[in-house]
Amino acid sequence: MLRLLVVDRERVITSIPFLDYHEPLKQSEICEVTRKISNAKFVVRDTVEFAKQEANAFEGFDLAPYIDWSKFPTYDDYKAFILTRQKGLIRENERRGRRLVDNFGDLIFNVHDNNDDVFELARKWKSQQLRETRQKDCFDDPKNIAYFTLLRQRGLLTSSTLRAAGRLLSVWLGFMYEGTWSGWIFTYDPELRKYSVGHQLLNAMLRKSYELKHREFDFSIGAESYKFLYATHGRLLGPIGRLPLADRVVALVKYEVRRRNPKVFEMARALKGAL
Repeated sequence: MLRLLVVDRERVITSIPFLDYHEPLKQSEICEVTRKISNAKFVVRDTVEFAKQEANAFEGFDLAPYIDWSKFPTYDDYKAFILTRQKGLIRENERRGRRLVDNFGDLIFNVHDNNDDVFELARKWKSQQLRETRQKDCFDDPKNIAYFTLLRQRGLLTSSTLRAAGRLLSVWLGFMYEGTWSGWIFTYDPELRKYSVGHQLLNAMLRKSYELKHREFDFSIGAESYKFLYATHGRLLGPIGRLPLADRVVALVKYEVRRRNPKVFEMARALKGAL
């Protein structure tokens, strides 16, 4: 059973931008069923601990990685844990952080930065990144811009930043709620890519999340490689219910093309991205 948004007492919302996934209610949270739905796309079906995962654990699922802070008595224990993942990469990021300080000055981390440049630069950098990687630019839709603007106006948007001498280096746009720090937009100044400014910000955020005694740090939906360096677990997301006929037909065609001619499938996907 899911807790869902209902608009105008009629329209049940199961899929909109920045609604990453649905988590089934616990038995103690269930009161009564007020609406029935035919399907929902991203629903938590299971969780996996990355240290114990199997090679095919994610097949057929989308992924939402997160850190379970209860596993670590101290933050140093967490740091020791991630060093077992990719020690060389972590040390390299630390070295780049020192170079960043040498060249630009002391780094200033702000959990919530209200300055006017934050959203505008985050939007600019993220749009550039999405287009360069042939992904859909979420900021092409003015409704998404209005959504973030409204969250900011109502004090619901957590805009975490890293600066040096006033210069904005990297940004995380998200929220804190019931012991979880989560977010949607993570981006940085592309001119400073060689300093791993995204990792510099994220490390400051993770330490702060632990200090605030959060239950978890949620990286939101997506299997980007940097998340596997830091996350301890992942939520496996899959659909429930029966998909609409049009969606079932599209899914079947994709499956058959992929099965019979993988090269054609990859060419079609690349063409879609380019378009």
